[in-house]
Amino acid sequence: MATRNTIEKFFDDQFQNTSQFFLYKDKQLLESGKYREFAQEQINKANKTFWSVTFSVFICSYWGIMSFIEYGAGPNWFDLVFGLVAWMAIIGILFYAAKEYYTIKSSMFFLIKLLDEKEIESVA
Repeated sequence: MATRNTIEKFFDDQFQNTSQFFLYKDKQLLESGKYREFAQEQINKANKTFWSVTFSVFICSYWGIMSFIEYGAGPNWFDLVFGLVAWMAIIGILFYAAKEYYTIKSSMFFLIKLLDEKEIESVA
């Protein structure tokens, strides 16, 4: 098994630039040393977040397209600005969410791999 100090250093290195926050359940798993369960929970949360981001991208796309259509039918500043803001929101959401998603998911897979290697070393 990996030492507690190694795991804490891993979390400090991997999550210093993300907005990841841990729930009470997550903190309890870390304190009790159930790192594999913690990593699986974080991967599941990342997958759920991916689908919610996908939904918000579709909603922003719809409203952006509808605003541009309305702007084409009867030009006014509100439809143009709303459409542009919706598309800027899509771009922002995609960059931010992708960074968060891949940072968390890759880090948790790496942690599971690290734990597997430590278990193999301790058995051998």
